[in-house]
Amino acid sequence: MKEQIDMLDNMVSQGLADSARRTPEGIRDLIASVRQAPIFPDVTDDDAEMLAREIEERIGVSMGLGATVDASDFEPWLETVRPEIESGSEPWYYWTRYKKLLFKKKLPQDVIHGTDQVTDKILGRLGNPRDKRSWDRKGMVVGHVQSGKTANYTGLVCKAADAGYRLIIVIAGIHNNLRNQTQGRIDEGFIGRDTGRLAQMGNREKPKLIGVAEFSDKFTPVSLTNTIRDFNKATATSNTSQIASYAVPVVLVIKKNMHTLRNLTEWLREHSANHSSEMVDQPMLLIDDEADNASINVKYGKSEVSRINSQIRELLGVFRRSCYVGYTATPFANIFIDPEQDEAMEEEDLFPRDFIIGLDAPDNYFGPRKVFLDGIPDEEEEPLYLRNITDNEDVLPIRHKIDHDLVSVPPSMIEALRAFLVARTIRDLRGQSDQHASMLVNASRFTRVQSLIRNRLQEALDTIRDSIRVNASLGEQGIRDPEIEALRNIWASEFYEAWHAAFT
Repeated sequence: MKEQIDMLDNMVSQGLADSARRTPEGIRDLIASVRQAPIFPDVTDDDAEMLAREIEERIGVSMGLGATVDASDFEPWLETVRPEIESGSEPWYYWTRYKKLLFKKKLPQDVIHGTDQVTDKILGRLGNPRDKRSWDRKGMVVGHVQSGKTANYTGLVCKAADAGYRLIIVIAGIHNNLRNQTQGRIDEGFIGRDTGRLAQMGNREKPKLIGVAEFSDKFTPVSLTNTIRDFNKATATSNTSQIASYAVPVVLVIKKNMHTLRNLTEWLREHSANHSSEMVDQPMLLIDDEADNASINVKYGKSEVSRINSQIRELLGVFRRSCYVGYTATPFANIFIDPEQDEAMEEEDLFPRDFIIGLDAPDNYFGPRKVFLDGIPDEEEEPLYLRNITDNEDVLPIRHKIDHDLVSVPPSMIEALRAFLVARTIRDLRGQSDQHASMLVNASRFTRVQSLIRNRLQEALDTIRDSIRVNASLGEQGIRDPEIEALRNIWASEFYEAWHAAFT
């Protein structure tokens, strides 16, 4: 059934590229027309109406192109070389695969179109990889928290590879879990292979080809890192190939760690640098995710350089043609870097001297403005999205110490957990089980207390799970179970009104 609805969704979405049909009536007429095909025997009228509402919601979402600040010496190059790029046998190969993946993930069509335009804008401000002269450029892209920055720079990686960048390095946070997560996104959106599949015994039965490889896997990029392990100099040294020897782009996703950066720099010098210049000739793009975290030179003295900052500079200095792009939602530290420093080239700081681009969030972005401005009525009414918590002081007071003994969590936190489970269930029933969903709990500044909160919530989740396994199939009798009754009450208080308004 889900396969039929997904196929119907894809066919209707493609048909809606004609903007004249993007009305409620046009969407339903197109669904009804496509449904007549014999390949949709199990799609009911209710399924079709649910799909129509989902498509209505998607096509109503758009994204602006943001704002741009360029250096005075900026020289556009992308439109000049575009004919050369597009004269190849498969122009924009990596971007085309990624764009198809975004459509498959059901991103709004206007958001995909906006991402295409914005990544063109960013790409055009990188160095021209076909320019054989020496150059280095530094820029910054500013986005909103959790608004699609990773999707944006994955698109940029694809287009940079299409334009001619041979080595792409993504520095992805200071923790292993963030690096591994970003590697997974690059695997899916650029490489097309599960790079960690063979690194662990339990993963060997998983599919080898993933993400963009569904559309083509002819020119799979080489990855020197995987979802299990960061860059390892000892392992890489066993591979004596130069970057120039690969016919496809090479990508690394590394942790923002001094030792990792130093090992990578030494390995590149040893195996890929030109013997006469001791520099690598191939054009390199370095993307610094969360560029405000640990990349800034925080040393007080003007001649001092903090270690990670120093290693990033040194890595850039290995390349004759390089571009540094910092991505961040909090750019304040970056723009206060002193751009007037008279330092040697290898000590040059990471100030975005060439360009700064601000990304617009999609207009359905749920962020601080919607919560704290739009969500606070002018009159003396209750906030739309905020709830005042009044039941915490006895078990988890706002002011507590690191050794606070947490034997239970406030009832309102358990209600929030139940609401999340009901919402997740609704999304699963809508066919969204493969889409991201998470609940953030941040009730203490102490790691120890946060761990205790996690334990208490896990206990509550186990209790709910046991009740559902035992009594959920009993119909009305199952409501006698207090946990199932509590879930039903959450449905009634938080979701029923919206559901009733939508379907009656």
